[in-house]
Amino acid sequence: MPSEIRRLIFFNTELFDALNSYGLKKGYEFKGSKITNVKWAEISKYNIHKYIEFENKTISKNNAEKAKNYIIITFFDEKTFEHRHYKLPAYFITEALIEYSTNNNIPIPENSRKVLDVTEFNICLDIIIDDKKWQEIELSLADD
Repeated sequence: MPSEIRRLIFFNTELFDALNSYGLKKGYEFKGSKITNVKWAEISKYNIHKYIEFENKTISKNNAEKAKNYIIITFFDEKTFEHRHYKLPAYFITEALIEYSTNNNIPIPENSRKVLDVTEFNICLDIIIDDKKWQEIELSLADD
C-alpha cells in the first residue's frame, strides 16, 4: 500500500505563536516580538542567545520523529531592536507545531509519522501516513 505525505507549511507568525504558547507551558518565555529567521543549526553561524532542553514526552505520544538536529530561531524585539538567537531541539519545535495544529483544528492523524523540515522561507511539518515500509527500512538500517 502506498504512503501518503502531507506537508503543513507554517509562516513565521504561526511559528512564533506556536513556540510562545508551548514555551510558556514548559516554563520558558522567548524574548522578541517576531521571528525573522529559521535555519538548521549546522548551517547557521550565530552567537546563541539561549540553548533550551526540555523533557521529551510528546514525541512518543504523537509519533514525531525524534531528530537529534537543532534549529536556530532568530527572534527580533521591535522595542529594543535586538536580535536573539535560540538553538532549539527539532523535537521541541515539532511538538510546538503539533500542539498549535491541534489547538487550531488542523487535523493530524495520531498514527502518522511527523518530520520537521526547514525550507528557504518557512518551516514545515511533514505528515507521513501508513509508513510501514519506512519503518521496515529504518529497522533494517538499524540492524546493519
